[in-house]
Amino acid sequence: MSSTAIDRLLATVRNRLAKSGYADRYKTESAFEADVWARLLKLIPRGAQATCCLTSHKKLPGRSHAAWTAFCREERGPDVNALGSKNRLDIVVKHPRQGSLGIEVKCLGRRGHARKLTQGLGQAMLALAHRDRTLLLIHCGTVPIEERKRLRGIADAICQGARVSIVVVPDVEPRTLATVGRLTSR
Repeated sequence: MSSTAIDRLLATVRNRLAKSGYADRYKTESAFEADVWARLLKLIPRGAQATCCLTSHKKLPGRSHAAWTAFCREERGPDVNALGSKNRLDIVVKHPRQGSLGIEVKCLGRRGHARKLTQGLGQAMLALAHRDRTLLLIHCGTVPIEERKRLRGIADAICQGARVSIVVVPDVEPRTLATVGRLTSR
């Protein structure tokens, strides 16, 4: 299979999002999404950010309401209607010439890990109805490093040759009790 522009975009985004530098823990999934959004914007030329990087999350800096509204009117817009639910990924990166990449962001907290994992996998798979490639990014800072390693192995096995990719972060043991999204005095 030859590499296409969308495959190269997926590889670039995947490599950027897999790099270290995330907080050990985030207070909310929205705080993690903001960090992911900032990383993505650095990959896209400033003049193209508003039309290439799309999200429904209104508080993210650099988000274009007009571009989002136009995207919602497209035949292959953000929502995939399945069994009465409107499945929507957190971020869509449009390639200027070939297709789009959907990104689902999950941040594991203290409990409900299996639910968030299966929900993220389901969203990434359903989104393939409208996206050429999808990426599930899972922050596992509250999960022991051995569990993260095991999840990475499973992700690599099931994603090999697939249109979906899974990235598990962070890749190191938590170092502090600091949490992004709040100040701690500990």
